[in-house]
Amino acid sequence: MNAILFALAAVFVTSVPAHAYYGRHSTEAVLTYHADADVALGGRATVEQLNEAGPARQKALALIHEQVRHLMGTFQAESFKRDFGYPGALGESYQIRFTDAQPGSSRGRALLSYDFRGTVVFQKESFHGRDERYVPLKLPLAPDLIYPLGLVKSHGREKNLCTDREYNDADDFWYYWDPDMDGCPLSGNYTDVIHPRGKLVRLPNTQLSYPEYDRLYGDNGNGKNVDIAVFLGFIEDQNVDGKRPKRGDEALTAFKYIENDLKERGYELTEKKNRFRVDEKGNESDGINFLRRYEADVGEVHVRVLVILADTDHESTDATFRHYFVRLASSSDILVYDGHSGLGENFDLGKMPGLWLDPNKYQIMLFNGCSTYPYVNGQYFRAKGGTRNLEIVTAGLPEFASTSGPNVVTFLDPFLKAKTLSYQKILSDMEISNGDEGTYLVGVKGDEDNEWTPNGLAGVEL
Repeated sequence: MNAILFALAAVFVTSVPAHAYYGRHSTEAVLTYHADADVALGGRATVEQLNEAGPARQKALALIHEQVRHLMGTFQAESFKRDFGYPGALGESYQIRFTDAQPGSSRGRALLSYDFRGTVVFQKESFHGRDERYVPLKLPLAPDLIYPLGLVKSHGREKNLCTDREYNDADDFWYYWDPDMDGCPLSGNYTDVIHPRGKLVRLPNTQLSYPEYDRLYGDNGNGKNVDIAVFLGFIEDQNVDGKRPKRGDEALTAFKYIENDLKERGYELTEKKNRFRVDEKGNESDGINFLRRYEADVGEVHVRVLVILADTDHESTDATFRHYFVRLASSSDILVYDGHSGLGENFDLGKMPGLWLDPNKYQIMLFNGCSTYPYVNGQYFRAKGGTRNLEIVTAGLPEFASTSGPNVVTFLDPFLKAKTLSYQKILSDMEISNGDEGTYLVGVKGDEDNEWTPNGLAGVEL
């Protein structure tokens, strides 16, 4: 079975961002719905207290988030796609307004009623040319009690049949949660599973936009150099204390795919490291990671591409990825990450001591992991002081590792040629590079304030 780039949503915020968005097959929308949640909330907080800033509201929001995050599973579930026709993804931010608070199902619990409003991303075709559509939702009434209700005993072991076979424990089952999955004991259950009716209102897509090519191919802090950093993360669990990675890891295939592409373009290999690692102090020793640097003169610019394959898990004792990411996240003109998202923590700026993003340097970033859309935009735009000097491309759905190599080289293609394609063309080409896997709901944010236009320049492709 193809490895899926897996991620878990770990954070929630309560404001809705205003950054514009473009996706070839995806669009942002505002989702609203009303629901109830039976949660472990002690005391008798009033609706007024729950809607005011303070400890009571923060605790209640955390408990509601445990319910809301199940939408990550709902929106990509096979049963949802059968009912609604198309997949979607929960966004990074939403607002909650509590409307009622009553005693819950047992002592120490409360039944909270609330209104939800948040930004989501859905396949564009799901709107059928309209701006609004209603959407069927499935949520656990008591999110902290729902996991055991999906367990079935087989061959002496209990397994949850309402989620993915691999990501099956209580900490991550919600990411693939589908109560109407074949064999799930919750199928048809309208007591423990609630079915709110949501409303989607489509947000306008950016129509035509370009990277700031005059800055990218001009002096962007690196002289005539265009610096590209590509980080690939191992898909399988690795023995980081060993000296060889698992040979069947699909990230190795992606690494070789990118390397062969650069060679075919005439790029020259200028640096090579095999099976190495870097510790927290920057000392090198034997390890499982790989590094390549390729360079070429392209027109009036010199393009330098650094490709690193490493263990990107934020809990890894191998510091190689963090060492290079901290150094290159600020200095690179184009930054690419392709690997596990890991609770959104593998590229969390708060877990990268010493990392600083220059607010005055123009950058383009691609986070090509599993469902990176909910995790990246907010923190990186805040670190850059807004969207003026940053564009971020993310995916709304889990991605198959088998398409990593084609996705990355397709995204980089115009920059490796020093061409000036629009974002609309770049993202359309990326969709094609998925082959038979379909769309990952890839989209770009931050391009809405770009000023560069072709103005009849030679070599322009729309």
